[in-house]
Amino acid sequence: MSTPVPRASAALRSWGGSADLAAPETLLWRSEVDPRLRATMVTVLVLDRAPDWGRFRRDHQWLVQAVPRLAERVAQARLGTGLSWVHADDFDLGYHLRRVSLPAPGSERQLLDLAQSLAMTPLDKSRPPWQGTLIEGLEGGRAAYVLKLHHAIADGLGVVQLMNQLLGTPNAAAAGKAARRRAPGKATPLPSADMPVASDVALGLAGLWQQGARTAQQALDYAVSATKVLALGAGAGSPILRRRSLSMRFDTLEFALDEFKAAARACEGTVNDVLLAGLMGGWRRYHELMGVPVARMPIGFPINVRKEGDPTGGNRFAALRYAAPVGEVDPIARVRDVQQFLRTMRAEPALDVMMRLTPALAALPATLAAQLAVGVTSALDAQVSNVPGMAGPARLSGVRITQVFPFGPRPGCPMMITMASHDGRCCIGVNSDPAAVIDPEAMTDSLRAGLQEMMALADPPTRPKRGRRHGTR
Repeated sequence: MSTPVPRASAALRSWGGSADLAAPETLLWRSEVDPRLRATMVTVLVLDRAPDWGRFRRDHQWLVQAVPRLAERVAQARLGTGLSWVHADDFDLGYHLRRVSLPAPGSERQLLDLAQSLAMTPLDKSRPPWQGTLIEGLEGGRAAYVLKLHHAIADGLGVVQLMNQLLGTPNAAAAGKAARRRAPGKATPLPSADMPVASDVALGLAGLWQQGARTAQQALDYAVSATKVLALGAGAGSPILRRRSLSMRFDTLEFALDEFKAAARACEGTVNDVLLAGLMGGWRRYHELMGVPVARMPIGFPINVRKEGDPTGGNRFAALRYAAPVGEVDPIARVRDVQQFLRTMRAEPALDVMMRLTPALAALPATLAAQLAVGVTSALDAQVSNVPGMAGPARLSGVRITQVFPFGPRPGCPMMITMASHDGRCCIGVNSDPAAVIDPEAMTDSLRAGLQEMMALADPPTRPKRGRRHGTR
């Protein structure tokens, strides 16, 4: 964090939104009665050198004062049945901020092993749900900062918004412009997603028909649309990815952003189209290597539903389930399938069905809510997320951030793959379940090959340096 900028303080103070947990955050928090649904997000920031520890600690002291949400814990609301953020009177920065050193040689694999171990350690729910660990001793004189926080604080884009405001990138002004403190209980255009759970649960299941449909025909259309959006007929998953455990394995991939953009132009698609189509090609390669080819895999990915004026932080996304055609060998055909799926889904009147159902789900007994949630998420073979990161160079306590690798929580599924861009690079974090992905190096190599297949669609003279795999040295 660079020297505090007073004019940014108002935006930082508002980060996280209302003091009341909205329905999505409540569901994420309460569902953790099932350990498979632990909603811990980890971001690994690779630094060109270790920062001065004294300055690093002072910057975090300022940060906690500037962003009140980071000094707050979750508690039962005094009125109603919901949850609220309350100031932790006994906040101890020494507990939340830690410093360790890797043993020689300090390889990237050692860094990822430590990061995945930190991710598997549950956060203390009696405290503000985050931890930061400075890791020194990384080969080449480098260091890393592992930021671990609960998904109830923010989704991936919310974290990026905070980083943009803190680290002074060109996106900071735009990120801060929309940040406004929202009064508890204030209605928004999506009441079922943003209204505290303590409010009328009729806005959930019972209110679904009142809000989503005005006539019997509209009700029927909405029900049919909801079935499509929820992909209730997505089919069985991969036979070799069925085992589950609580263990995690972190791996990374890295490509030039220009390489992704060139591939997107070549296939008349978007960076997200290229990512999904490339991962599908990788999954096909892995299954062929294992001798068990599959035609389709059920995967999930979010669509950002943030609007102008929404507070920064928090969770604002719609989740989609997609029967990914991993058996398709033509990369262009995979891109077209993704595009057609997204066009169809965006036109569905029930695209918001999960947001409308979330208040009712969040109000259920925690064990029942978790059972319903894991029944959906564990049926997926993978989840994928693409978060636009920091556009330009950024520094943390005076040292340069060279890479930003995100690792999203894996809610009962075999893989969570998250991509974030940073200063012209696309950093991809793979969080896999070793019980399901029995050869993680082969999986990472396969995913790398699938993405490189997409990059090969661009004209050779315009193609930047090929992506490389991390974490196996």
